[in-house]
Amino acid sequence: MLRIFLMIYSLFLSSVSLAHNYQPLQVAEANYLAENFPLHIYIDHSKSMTIDDISELNLDQSNSTSRINISVERANYWFVFQMHNQSEQAIERIVKFNETFLYQADIYYRVRDSSLAKNNNTRWFHDQSGLAVPVAERSIHNRLPSFSVPLQPGETKTIYAKINTEINLVTVGLEVKSPYQYAQDEQIEIAGYWLFFGMSLAMFIYNLFLLISLRDKLYFHYVLYCLTFIIFVFMYSGFDLYVIESASVHYLYIISISISFVFLLQFVRTLLQTGSNLPKIDFCLQFLMALFILQSVVSGINTHYYYLIIYIAMPSTLFLLLVNIIAYFKKVPLANYALFGLSWYALGVFAVAGVNAGVLPFNFFTRYGFMLGSLIELVVFSLALAYRVHDLQVNKSALYLNLYKAKYQLEKTVKSRTAELISVNKSLQQLSQEDGLTGLFNRRFFDQTIAKEWMRLQREKGSLCLILADIDFFKQFNDIYGHQHGDHCLRITSALIKQSTTRSADLSARYGGEEFVILLPNSNAEDGRQIANKIKQALKESHITHSHNPGGIITMSFGISAVVPDQSSSVERLIKQADDALYQSKKNGRNCITIYKESI
Repeated sequence: MLRIFLMIYSLFLSSVSLAHNYQPLQVAEANYLAENFPLHIYIDHSKSMTIDDISELNLDQSNSTSRINISVERANYWFVFQMHNQSEQAIERIVKFNETFLYQADIYYRVRDSSLAKNNNTRWFHDQSGLAVPVAERSIHNRLPSFSVPLQPGETKTIYAKINTEINLVTVGLEVKSPYQYAQDEQIEIAGYWLFFGMSLAMFIYNLFLLISLRDKLYFHYVLYCLTFIIFVFMYSGFDLYVIESASVHYLYIISISISFVFLLQFVRTLLQTGSNLPKIDFCLQFLMALFILQSVVSGINTHYYYLIIYIAMPSTLFLLLVNIIAYFKKVPLANYALFGLSWYALGVFAVAGVNAGVLPFNFFTRYGFMLGSLIELVVFSLALAYRVHDLQVNKSALYLNLYKAKYQLEKTVKSRTAELISVNKSLQQLSQEDGLTGLFNRRFFDQTIAKEWMRLQREKGSLCLILADIDFFKQFNDIYGHQHGDHCLRITSALIKQSTTRSADLSARYGGEEFVILLPNSNAEDGRQIANKIKQALKESHITHSHNPGGIITMSFGISAVVPDQSSSVERLIKQADDALYQSKKNGRNCITIYKESI
């Protein structure tokens, strides 16, 4: 009896589909996915038509795609299509709009109600979503408007979906998926977004620390640009709806992209120093900044005018590219970084703007390309800032050299200033952390670091391994080959030690003379032995001739000690244990590794 009823009901709905002249979607496949399919799209400019009005229209022309570009005019957009369950089992399908900015997203379809005598015992089922409905109150708790549609065996349903939005000149698409496919796609999309957020936040935090350290306004502009762009993507993806369920606040976030452009323009101005290098262009950049500020204010007052960002952003991005090309050929410092980063950013901006304007087709790259482009841009800009820090360090080193020369001249001419010059020299030495000959950290920096690591690992109950290494018969090497060769030997040995300690937490330092120290946090004695063996093998392969050493080449002896810092031990005791182990290696004939007997 049920099968007969379903057949009659299916024939009734099929007659409706014939009247509308389009083919139903065959949705029974287990992993069903339809992201772009023909359907009817009707635009209700009056925004007054009801579902009964729409269902009575003779929609005799099909739209070739389930994606529509929303124009500047405000209207209700109706999507009409059919789904058919050609299987013998009841199924569920998810109807989903793939953008978050829809204010209203409603779905209608007929369901059987035996209490009704008209319309073949059917009535309209109505479900609501969009920004007008908080995520917690939606039938599917998702940032994207999504609806569950059940289908009985052999059943065909005509689906009516209505949307409207407060922002315009954007694109939105309708998709139909099985629950499994819906969940799988959602997981992939969320993973992609959070990869972007993770990498962007890493750039933000890294440069925020540099800003705090250097107090350079260029870092200030970069950090604000990075932050506002992250806020925009967070809003654009709809994740803010899980935190603040307010349509007005969600739409207000839109201005973050305009503010982001303001900080991008200011960052480029400061990076390229357009005020002095390109003064006429600098005036144009300031004009664009004022234009974006004005657009953000207008959009904040009335989100209907958000679409103006498309008309401003695309030519502004092109102009920025032109500015960087000019700066590059004028050999402005760091223009190559800016040009490369902005090229990727421009591709992303053109892609998303082109899709929203209906100029480019919608696909994965045009929809999400702006995230990839902006992420590459953020990384490249961060590299530019890092290079700038390097340049500052070089200039700082040159400044130190000049100060030293000035000190020497002052000592010769004004003896009364000797004490002051010595004080300056001590201050300069305190600022230095590296050993001038080897490039490793110096003893002072090692002493500071091991004290900090000891306190940290004592709190965290972690282990600390210390390696003391000494070049065998180095005094005889200097006596035979001279101090220049001795310095060369120290530099090669230091480079091999640095190559063998690859973790960022590890520290290598010149302890004194031909003696070196390696600090390995969260490591035991066996970890230390492996590092020492790597250094020992690398030194052997370097084959530095030493006629006074057995074997005829330079070798090293190692002493290792490892403990878990606590109240009963100390830094001095750890160093003493490593030194005792090193002494034992010397006693055992050198060119060997000794672990202190009480090490962990």
